[in-house]
Amino acid sequence: MAEEDYGCFVDWTQMGDLANSSGPSKLDVKDPLELKKLARQGHWAKNHKLRAQVYQQLIKAIPCRTVTPDAEVYRDLMGDSTGKKASSVIPLPDFVDGSAVPHYCLKADAVTTVHRVISCLAGQFPDISHCPALPAITALLLHFSADEAQCFENISRLLACNEPGRRLVDQTFLAYESSCMTFGDLANKYCPAAHKLIVATAQDVVEVYSGWQRWVLGDLPFSHVARVLDVFLVEGYKVLYRVALALLKFYRKQKAGAGAGAQPSEGQKQDSAEVKAEIQAFVKAIGSSITPDKLLEKAFSIRLFSRKEITLLQLANEKSLQQKGITVKQKRFYAHVEGYEPTLLLIRTCEADVCGAFLSTDWEERKRGGNKLSFFGTGECFVFRLKPEMERYEWVVIRHPELASSIKAQSSEDPAEYEAPTDGQSSDDNSLPVERPAADPSNRLSPFLSARHFNLNSRNTSMFMAGNVDSIIVGGGEGNALYIDGELNHGRTARCTTFDNPPLCSTESFQVALLEVWGFQDAMASDR
Repeated sequence: MAEEDYGCFVDWTQMGDLANSSGPSKLDVKDPLELKKLARQGHWAKNHKLRAQVYQQLIKAIPCRTVTPDAEVYRDLMGDSTGKKASSVIPLPDFVDGSAVPHYCLKADAVTTVHRVISCLAGQFPDISHCPALPAITALLLHFSADEAQCFENISRLLACNEPGRRLVDQTFLAYESSCMTFGDLANKYCPAAHKLIVATAQDVVEVYSGWQRWVLGDLPFSHVARVLDVFLVEGYKVLYRVALALLKFYRKQKAGAGAGAQPSEGQKQDSAEVKAEIQAFVKAIGSSITPDKLLEKAFSIRLFSRKEITLLQLANEKSLQQKGITVKQKRFYAHVEGYEPTLLLIRTCEADVCGAFLSTDWEERKRGGNKLSFFGTGECFVFRLKPEMERYEWVVIRHPELASSIKAQSSEDPAEYEAPTDGQSSDDNSLPVERPAADPSNRLSPFLSARHFNLNSRNTSMFMAGNVDSIIVGGGEGNALYIDGELNHGRTARCTTFDNPPLCSTESFQVALLEVWGFQDAMASDR
């Protein structure tokens, strides 16, 4: 196998029979039903180059967000790494939840390449908060990529898929956790004997099922998971459920064949971690007893198993988790913007409105309020909209100087931080200490000054920016110019006192289609 045939990252000495390509070398099929049939049959499974070409074809056909990073973006950010070896391993981001990179018959330095690709993905997809499957998927697609930039583009398209009803990769804790609950529901319905075994032997069934994705993407041998990927790229997420259920069935059969004996009583149940470890060990060694084709045959022998059923279960479980408050909020936004001052926030909604804010102060300032949501920033801040029409709304005090009078700075103390009002609590408070005014201000007040340099009629006029793990807020008072939820998925806009702006979008509540933040630094500042 020549390295230029999509094999430059592969250690062919570990590939066994797969190192010797055979079977068809070309595929001209475009019909989805025919592709589905051929994928299940393993039509391209014995020819590495054909398999890689089919993968490129299938991934290129995935509908994606308008702005989806491609190979050129990767080369611009990471440089042309062709023929180069990385000097050090870049740590994996926290959102992979401790998942290691499976070796999957890759060369030793290719694992370092996987780390580089995932690091770049983390920067381009700040909305990802939980994605344990990403190391395995990246390692798999690197196998079938001409270079790491192509691998980056392929993964980006999987992550950016926006086809309604089509799901490929879980990217939030809520989605992942609900998938584990959904797997439990499916196991109970379609694998009752295996499910009863888990219920009888494990102290915590949910904990055992929390590893279901890693059985498929992480624990399966390369020859098996590559066959799963063949079908997954054609049929989608439901394939993962089917294969995991088949593994559970085979695990139960193996336990029965090993003479597991009577089911233990309640007090004799195993620790859930031990049961998880047993299943993982079984899956890792599955190649000695079960072929890839036999695994898929078992997976697709499960009847009455539809994408619609999975979607309904998933939505019901997500709703249940949300009602219980079991979710992880988006924290990575701040990790990307801290250290930059100022920042430019841009939002495009699903209704095609475009709006944003210029924010004067480093987001790290939010930490000074402890766990309380506190406003900070200066009069440099302003909000704007670009579509459907262009308009800019600066600090209300700049447009209406009569709202404040200038004072001389009395001390070097830090400006006061205002605790954001809770629901139902008015943010207007005229009981603030009044400082003695100095001479009359100039006709136009400088936006570069902090609010502490002015006697303000109401503190509402200086609520510039605030944020915590639950929300990002720009503008305060009677409403917020912009409010984005902690997952960066939904927002709302209203007239606020600070900028005296109308709603920035055609609807006051909106869904975020794209969120970008541009950070700026003083050219004289030291590298961060």
